[in-house]
Amino acid sequence: MQKETKAFQAEVKQILDLMVHSLYSQREIFLRELVSNASDALDRLRYEEIQDPSLNTSQEEKHIRLIPDATANTLTIQDNGIGMRHEEVEKNIGTIAYSGTKNFIEAAKKIKESPALIGQFGVGFYSAFMVADRVELETQRAGETHATRWESNGDGTYTIATIPARQAGVGTSITLHLKKFAEEEEAQNFTDEWTLRSVVRKYSDFIEFPIKMKTTRDIPVKDADGKDIEGKFEKQEQDDTLNSQKALWLRPASEISDAEYQEFYKHISHEWKEPLTRVHYKAEGSQEFSALMYVPSTVPYDYNQRETKYGFSLYVKRVFIMECCQELVPQYLRFMKGVVDSSDLPLNVSREILQKDRTLHSIRKALISKLLRHFKTELEQERGRYESFWKLFGATLKEGIPSDYANKDALVDLLLCRSTHSEGLTTLAEYVARMPSEQKAIYFITGESVGQLAGSPYLEKLKKKGFEVLLFVDPVDEWVTSSLTEYQEKKLESITRENFHLDGEEEEKAERKEKETAFKSILSLLTETLAEKVKEVKVSDRLVDSPVCLVSGEHDPSAHMQRLMEAMGQDAPKAKRTLEINVDHPIFSKMQGFAPDRQKSWAHILYSQALLNEGSPLEDPMLFSKQISELMLETQQ
Repeated sequence: MQKETKAFQAEVKQILDLMVHSLYSQREIFLRELVSNASDALDRLRYEEIQDPSLNTSQEEKHIRLIPDATANTLTIQDNGIGMRHEEVEKNIGTIAYSGTKNFIEAAKKIKESPALIGQFGVGFYSAFMVADRVELETQRAGETHATRWESNGDGTYTIATIPARQAGVGTSITLHLKKFAEEEEAQNFTDEWTLRSVVRKYSDFIEFPIKMKTTRDIPVKDADGKDIEGKFEKQEQDDTLNSQKALWLRPASEISDAEYQEFYKHISHEWKEPLTRVHYKAEGSQEFSALMYVPSTVPYDYNQRETKYGFSLYVKRVFIMECCQELVPQYLRFMKGVVDSSDLPLNVSREILQKDRTLHSIRKALISKLLRHFKTELEQERGRYESFWKLFGATLKEGIPSDYANKDALVDLLLCRSTHSEGLTTLAEYVARMPSEQKAIYFITGESVGQLAGSPYLEKLKKKGFEVLLFVDPVDEWVTSSLTEYQEKKLESITRENFHLDGEEEEKAERKEKETAFKSILSLLTETLAEKVKEVKVSDRLVDSPVCLVSGEHDPSAHMQRLMEAMGQDAPKAKRTLEINVDHPIFSKMQGFAPDRQKSWAHILYSQALLNEGSPLEDPMLFSKQISELMLETQQ
């Protein structure tokens, strides 16, 4: 055996230096890389055996094997795949031809905590040096009668030699002499059985080939009758398969039972309850990918916290790349759970690369379209189940209406609302179908609760005319209704805005003018008394039973929006609003006979009443309480 010592090319030296001296928080990533490489080698051998049947000389099952040795502090990763020739070892390991290597080096220097960059630049093998201070590789190419041995301690040089055929036969064996990390570092023990099991399950559970490891268990000793002898055990070695090999999303839906779907959901979501619905999708054509997506049946306790992660788990050819890949799903679908497996993406892409990847954008677009079609089908064919979904995640789905212009129409069709029509939920299409011929717009109101809105004075004239009003009570609705201005050529109008009119224009003008003349003194007094609080006082066209209400300007935030912003600690613009009065209410006829001071006191009470009616806090609760007490005393006189 003739051994040669050679130097790595300059860029490889830089990579080795990064691997040896940089402290990565996810050193376990090395095992994913080496197992992935082994799986590729097995795939290549299977393909070449089809082309050249003479290569199929082994009857042994194609597999990957982990061999931990705690005494020697080594971990060996073996496969019986295609193997490499001497020149292939030098080409694939001694040098790097990938044009993006320099980019990797620069990125890795800046982002030491993102080992997901490894592999994107063809340097997955070198991740071994994150955990090993010496790496030995033996490999024999299928069809060859000799093998190659490669060794390096990461100091910038390596040795390579041609050796006799391996006793293990065709394939590759990589032995890592593991580092001993400082006690203060939280380093995993990669000779520990349960550590290896958990890492394989996390990253490589769905690799097509079995990942095997021999383990030792204490087995009870049995007597002549086959019964366990109490307290007596013997060591027994067994060959365990660490991965499930069940890439459920790649199998035809017709071959998968409901029980398997449920079990897989619980595995990826860590939930005990069954999902509400699922979507199993396989795309073929310009982009090939498979997706298995679930709608949960419960809302997670941390669902609306800012730091909560979301997104599908991303696989490339069964190899786990990252969990919570937000680039695959918009924020308004963040409740979805599932996996996406692409055949077109490169292995181990980073988040920075994913954001710019056209293939991923195409996958994202297809997933959104598929999910919205699924929800549409649920709405049309499984109304009860869809309403259950809506009560859980409808507020989140609505976020897409103002944020996703491309899918806005599809999202609006999925909208369910409370309304004055009934206690149930209605779509906009159903609302429009019920509209009387004389109704010209879709009317809505926003607030904190259905109970509060159902008794709102803003509804009085509409109820009298038999016009239905949508009741929006989710905080996001203020944002949604600002962008949803029309549906099926019907305008959406807030009934709390000024310039809201229900009667015919000419009829309304004449009646209002008559009322303004009759109550001119009251209008003037209210305008003068409340000048610092309201911008003007008008005769109302929307009130029937209540005496007053406040309305916002067409381009001003509503009172509900102001309250939401204040609750979030944001400065809400304090735009003055219009006070509308119902002069048909007996209170105003009575006020006309009061002295000016008493009229002013009643003006402040009416303004406070308008605030309470819309759900806004009083500016001075103590003063209002005093005014009510005085009013009660006046009534008794």
